[in-house]
Amino acid sequence: MIFLNNLEISGANYPSWDTIPDEVWQGILNNFIFKISDSFAFMGVSKKADLFPNGLSYFNNWKLDIIELIEVEDDIVCRFQLNESCKSKLLEYEFAVHSFKSKQFSNYYEFDQLYFFSGNRLVVNYINHESMLDFIDLNETEIKFIEGLEPHIKKFLIDPSVLTVALEAAKMK
Repeated sequence: MIFLNNLEISGANYPSWDTIPDEVWQGILNNFIFKISDSFAFMGVSKKADLFPNGLSYFNNWKLDIIELIEVEDDIVCRFQLNESCKSKLLEYEFAVHSFKSKQFSNYYEFDQLYFFSGNRLVVNYINHESMLDFIDLNETEIKFIEGLEPHIKKFLIDPSVLTVALEAAKMK
């Protein structure tokens, strides 16, 4: 299952979708991800220092408790405990994009993807630059949490095959 906000699978610019609004992001985190996940990781981040390149300090006030290194999608990443500090920061949503008055950075992204785990099992992949949530290999209990999401959130969940068909059709234009 994939979450795409305001998915358009027909029309001149299909397939297309919008960024995830704060209310929807917070609803998915509180009513799904935080209920099934105990840890998370940032793509390309194998140690805390990776979050602070060239003196950037956005993550200084996060309580980042390291669990272990884990392999995800051909990347070795540092898995952090999903504690209350991290939950509150993730709920802010804008944690992923920062603007700086700097010659080196205009907009800076710490990561391209954010992984959520239940134990060592990857359950959600948030693709930052696409505003896409990919739900992976969910069990029956986890699927029930998705079914319990509010209707205005659930309506944006699609089967990946629908997106694949739309992408293939767009290539044929």
